[in-house]
Amino acid sequence: MAFNSLEYGIFLVAVFLLYWGLAKTGTLRIGLLLVASWIFYAASNPWFLLLIWASTITDYWVGRAMGASEEEVHARRRKALLWLSMLMNLGLLGVFKYSNMFYELAVDLSNALGADLTYTKLDIILPVGISFYTFQTMSYSIDVYRRRLKPERDFWRFALFVGYFPQLVAGPIVRAVDFLPQLQRTPYFSKQQASRAMWLIAIGIGKKVLIADFLGVHMAQRVFESPEVLSSLDVLLGLYGYTMQMYMDFSAYTDIAIGSAILFGFRLPDNFDRPYMATSVQDFWRRWHKTLGSWLRDYLYYPLGGGRGTPLKVYRNLFITFLLIGLWHGADVAFLVYGAGHATAMCINRYLRKRRERLGIELKLGVFGTVWRVLLTLHFVALMRVLFAADAYGERENISSFAKAGEVFAALGEGTYTAVSIMTPTVWAILIGSYLWHWTPRSWTEASFHAFRRLPFVVQGLVFGLVLLAIQLLSTGQRIPFQYFQF
Repeated sequence: MAFNSLEYGIFLVAVFLLYWGLAKTGTLRIGLLLVASWIFYAASNPWFLLLIWASTITDYWVGRAMGASEEEVHARRRKALLWLSMLMNLGLLGVFKYSNMFYELAVDLSNALGADLTYTKLDIILPVGISFYTFQTMSYSIDVYRRRLKPERDFWRFALFVGYFPQLVAGPIVRAVDFLPQLQRTPYFSKQQASRAMWLIAIGIGKKVLIADFLGVHMAQRVFESPEVLSSLDVLLGLYGYTMQMYMDFSAYTDIAIGSAILFGFRLPDNFDRPYMATSVQDFWRRWHKTLGSWLRDYLYYPLGGGRGTPLKVYRNLFITFLLIGLWHGADVAFLVYGAGHATAMCINRYLRKRRERLGIELKLGVFGTVWRVLLTLHFVALMRVLFAADAYGERENISSFAKAGEVFAALGEGTYTAVSIMTPTVWAILIGSYLWHWTPRSWTEASFHAFRRLPFVVQGLVFGLVLLAIQLLSTGQRIPFQYFQF
């Protein structure tokens, strides 16, 4: 049930009306949201419910069992329970997301040692959202183990934390310490919340349909499907288009998720802060997919030692963290290379920063320096995005992701920067306009929202409906799945 579909709109309105009709009945209210969330998830494949139920039951039981083992004498039991949670969740990821990658690596290694094996891809369907809800439930178990969070005693509340439908499929990644307390409060819904929800949902659908899907159809698909027939300038512009498509697509999902959650009185964390304004790769990861970055920082990077210790240990910690970021995004060696590339850039950033600190050099960028660093970071990110697209497009053509990436880089390096065949006035307008919008100050967007909020509520609803109608009329007519569904 895609966010940009009529089915989701009908579903959201129906659940909203039923929910506030039961607002004063805590158990029924939570039960309704839980059933609605499971129906939403089952729309992709009913069998996937078995996986989310298994994760939910395991981590609820683990949390309760750890809560009953407060004494130090039970430290080993608590650690064993934590390992059970980790093995359960990582095992689900391993089987459904990484089986083919491990199998292919094993075949390649065996053939390198003299065997004569043939790799045949296993027919395993990747459950949507599995990377997101497994990270959520693991963070709960870890927080309970660290005694930073008391175990949730109400199973239905815990189940709703795991499966809450607005953020279930593609985030943002929500932590129990932030979400569970919201379930214990009496819900409250105001006109201001309604205004914010309409604003975010309209912005999100506009980003997805008018920008992300348009750039995907008219730029990314043409470049990645046939890079060899295009000029180097076409390919470069296509990379700009794909880079913006990824941001608009993912941030659109986040906007709609946050707006949908507001309709039920819940607050979800923001996931983006104009990432293509970043002046370094480190700054980029502070702005892009913030909930994943903070999760890996708190549950992997810091426990490994973080920025403490010798430079080699810090660089090791960065590489481990970013290799996992790569693997989280996809079960392909190309994603490991993607993670390694970002880790290398992070290490270079850190080395240069520490060197300036030792020499007592204060970094003063100025306008030119800031623009230069923003453009340099943007181009690094865009080039690394080739590995993202190469995985999906390579699979469609039954070639390896590296072969597809090689085709793109080869076309980019030909040096033909004169002919342009993929750009029309409309494509130019959408591409340039999306970047200009992205680079505008956040205060401008907030000022626009406050102007919308000051309108009479009936007028707000009329504007919201007209905007959705206009988006539908201006759309390409092709419904493209959200890009992060594949992760």
